[in-house]
Amino acid sequence: MKPRLLLVLLAGCTPTAPGSSDGAPDGGTASTTLGSTSGHVSETSSQSTTTTHPTTTPTTSTSDDSTTGTSPVCGDGLRQPGEFCFAPGVRLSTGPRPVAVAIADLDLDGDHDLLFADFEAGELTLQTGDGSGQFVAGPVLPTFLRPRDALAADVDGDGRLDLVFADPGVGLVGVYRHVGPGLVYDPPQPVQAGTEPRALAAADLDGDGLLDLAVADEFADAVLVLLGAGGGEFADAVVYPVGDEPYDVIIADVDADGRLDLVSADQNQARVTVLLSDGPGTFVDAGQRFVNPEPRRLVAADLNLDGLLDLATASFTADHLSILPGLGGGEFGEYIPIVLGEGLYAVIGADLDGDGPPELVAVDHSEGELVVIAGLGVSDVVTIARFEIGAGPMDLAAADLNGDGALDLVTADAFGAGATVLLADP
Repeated sequence: MKPRLLLVLLAGCTPTAPGSSDGAPDGGTASTTLGSTSGHVSETSSQSTTTTHPTTTPTTSTSDDSTTGTSPVCGDGLRQPGEFCFAPGVRLSTGPRPVAVAIADLDLDGDHDLLFADFEAGELTLQTGDGSGQFVAGPVLPTFLRPRDALAADVDGDGRLDLVFADPGVGLVGVYRHVGPGLVYDPPQPVQAGTEPRALAAADLDGDGLLDLAVADEFADAVLVLLGAGGGEFADAVVYPVGDEPYDVIIADVDADGRLDLVSADQNQARVTVLLSDGPGTFVDAGQRFVNPEPRRLVAADLNLDGLLDLATASFTADHLSILPGLGGGEFGEYIPIVLGEGLYAVIGADLDGDGPPELVAVDHSEGELVVIAGLGVSDVVTIARFEIGAGPMDLAAADLNGDGALDLVTADAFGAGATVLLADP
């Protein structure tokens, strides 16, 4: 599958602070293949983008005056910088409305499996992998009402991955403890998590060897921290106020002090809130930064390999993705907009071409496309490649699904009643 490519020139500008925006609605069952016509940051002030006419084949990153190196060719087996090629997308039937996806070895057989949260069906659906990039339907597990996020993590310390989901309609996080063998779980344990838990992140926040949870409580305008108490149990939530309607929360050491911090994407304020660790499992508000209107998902990655984490958010109602370049000490420069069109929903960082710096990879909910943004922070020209996927994608994840050393992608296509698996085909 060849990408549809656009070349984007970075030019300096100074954006105005965005205002809040009105909320927007959230967004084939048999296995089929899809055709296609068809991702770092300089630490200057904000930059805007202008697009040139699209090309039809992959090209190496260029400046205006020269092109060097062999042009990448999809399917020749050679991974080259700037080359983004995938085999035709394979559709998986997962349920009527998958809104979140995670990749992990759930059954401990050495192969990656897939976990989906299905909002409409009120279920977690599992797909087991065979190590070749192929998947078969696994267990379907009921949630409490309608899950919005899910992850796989060993919450009880027994060496097996458990399943954790956020269920905003009932104000609970649910924990499916993996009791094995294979994919056998205890009934879900309810954990009180505020009023409307929408998004989850998991890590050892207090250094005690137990997994902790961070939860974005959309209704309460807060991030909740639930410290692990052992055996899959959690202490009562500690509430940290953030901006208006946090849609996502991530865990990352954004100030490089060796302790994990929290960042929320506050969709109704067009901001992110940074909560810096000030001790084992405790945090202090380090302020808000303007980003694109109505940010959805959020990612932290060292996009320009300067040793500092940058932030990126996807906007659902604006026409761009926003990048906040890391300046050190938990500080960030003004946001840099990358014009991609409305409807962006989720974004991750992944080095798809193996050249070192991660690309930003996003899903376009409105267009049903995967978008790869490459060259940020390492070139004056940014390449944007688009690939056709299923309808209404809302989440994505990356891993080497077939053991060939290249990252593959999976998207949760909420309006396509399934998922798309894109295997790398350099």
